[in-house]
Amino acid sequence: MRHSKLIYINYVDGYLLIMDTTKLDDDKKLKILEKAIEKFGKAYIAQKCGVSRQTIYRYLKREIQSIPDEFIQCVSNFLSIEELGDIVYGLRTVEVDENIALSVIVKMKRDPNFRAFFLSLMKQFLGEYIQDASTSYVITKNDVDRFLNYIKSKSNTTYKTFKNYFVKTIAELNYTLTPEAVKDYITKEMTISKGRASHISKILKLFIKEIIIPKNSSLGRELYNSFKTIKVEKEYSPESLTLEDLKRVFTTIEHIGAKAFFLLLAETGLRINEILKLNIDQIDLEKRIIYVNKISASKRAYITFLHENTAKWLKETYLPYREEFINKYEKKLRNININVEAWKNRLFPINEYNMRKEIKEAMKKVLSREFRLYDLRSFFASYMIKQGVSPMIVNLLQGRAPPQQFQILQNHYFVVSDIELQQYYDKYAPRLL
Repeated sequence: MRHSKLIYINYVDGYLLIMDTTKLDDDKKLKILEKAIEKFGKAYIAQKCGVSRQTIYRYLKREIQSIPDEFIQCVSNFLSIEELGDIVYGLRTVEVDENIALSVIVKMKRDPNFRAFFLSLMKQFLGEYIQDASTSYVITKNDVDRFLNYIKSKSNTTYKTFKNYFVKTIAELNYTLTPEAVKDYITKEMTISKGRASHISKILKLFIKEIIIPKNSSLGRELYNSFKTIKVEKEYSPESLTLEDLKRVFTTIEHIGAKAFFLLLAETGLRINEILKLNIDQIDLEKRIIYVNKISASKRAYITFLHENTAKWLKETYLPYREEFINKYEKKLRNININVEAWKNRLFPINEYNMRKEIKEAMKKVLSREFRLYDLRSFFASYMIKQGVSPMIVNLLQGRAPPQQFQILQNHYFVVSDIELQQYYDKYAPRLL
């Protein structure tokens, strides 16, 4: 897996603001680690960032002097922008006058990292004054503290339960709430545990109602109405879709980027984030292979495949569109302090919200209803299994087999080559083209 030496700070208009971790000294790296452990504990950080608790203990005791940039990048994802800003820049409250305001502007012009930090705070606190039409809400440290203080009135058991679900949920959502992201997150949790999904939906509703709506009523109401409170007694069932339904939606989508995004979701069954995180060098159109290159404690998705017509369409239609899109916006993006090279390397450099919007409009036009994009993953699995494909083959193609289980199968019981996997895919996977 490739690691860039960057801490991702916040989103602005769909693009990432970044900070170079190589410029952080060991004291600041240690403070970032200590803050994350204070919030989530050593065991949780160790599991999520792929190191042992003993290694973390040695970092804390300074037995290992230099903390790796890649590890700090992972740890920083569990802190809010304000917490990172407090550590990196320091936080002072002073009486502000015109001279200080002008000093801040001069500092922003000279220091790209400070500019990224300050602009993200302006978006959070002054969004409505600068006519920010964003549909995302960035959760601040003050928001978290106010909410935890609010739920302290509940019983001790309820408070601990709410706090545990809340802090982990907002961390996994990268401290940013959008209607689509929240809805898809709860849908994903439903496939794992309806009880957990029920807790999360109730807590997020309460947080939005008590914290966000008083600050930004318009965005708060949109977030509040974007999902329903999950009832434990009701079983969640993915939308019943047919191949013809998906073909009609695909044909109706006009936006080339959204069309390609929908095509890969439907024909690979990969997770939404897996496709969004793909770089251009992870797709081989000649061999018709997507190298997902992701191994974690619970999921393994190494490669999946493309149909011949799909690879041809991507090469002849999507890639020229993508190149034109990059050429159109590259110069503008270089002026707003984002990692342009990383952006150019994405398979989908297009704003996710815009692609989702185009797909939803096509759904309503041809089906008179919407379904969740996550349902395409369920469609892929059921489509393959109905044709007699082994669930284990489906799990391998969709990255569900845990690494330990996969290793045991490969070594003792179930030997399948990449060529055989591709043959299964070519014969049984759904085709929109």
